Amino acid sequence: MKSKKNIKIVISVVGLVILMIAAGCSNTNKNKNPGNEQSGATSGNSQNNKSSDAAAAPNTTTSNAALNGIVTKIEGNKITISKTTQKSNGSIVLHKKGSPAAASDIGIFEVNNDTTVIVRTLSDKGMNYTDTAASKSDIKVDSFVSIWGEKDGDVVTATKVIVSIFN
Repeated sequence: MKSKKNIKIVISVVGLVILMIAAGCSNTNKNKNPGNEQSGATSGNSQNNKSSDAAAAPNTTTSNAALNGIVTKIEGNKITISKTTQKSNGSIVLHKKGSPAAASDIGIFEVNNDTTVIVRTLSDKGMNYTDTAASKSDIKVDSFVSIWGEKDGDVVTATKVIVSIFN
């Protein structure tokens, strides 16, 4: 039974990533004012998928980062994920649960009071979704998350986290 659940999760993750690639992962908000971000509940496929935070200047240790993966551990404000990666042939790879992961397959991010958390409920095989404002408590082990933020060393300080729920 657990194996079927894991297969459904992997298929859902692959479907979501394919959908993101097909949609071009483009920022559909044409408003150039970075302080004008959407909040609250929204629905439809025109929701922004990227943070409007400006990338840090080159030649610094901080950069704009984006991570995708499954939450494996939560320790206070530090959250560890098993990252998804895309191979050159377009296939998506997720680390197998229960086996040792390479350091490159692990991501760590921190949430703070400035982190925006959104729960994205996907339906119709990822073709439609509804976003709802959420909190850190909605980030749970085995959740699929997408994270945007500022990277400093190996840790990303999250500015935006989307927790995906597949229906």
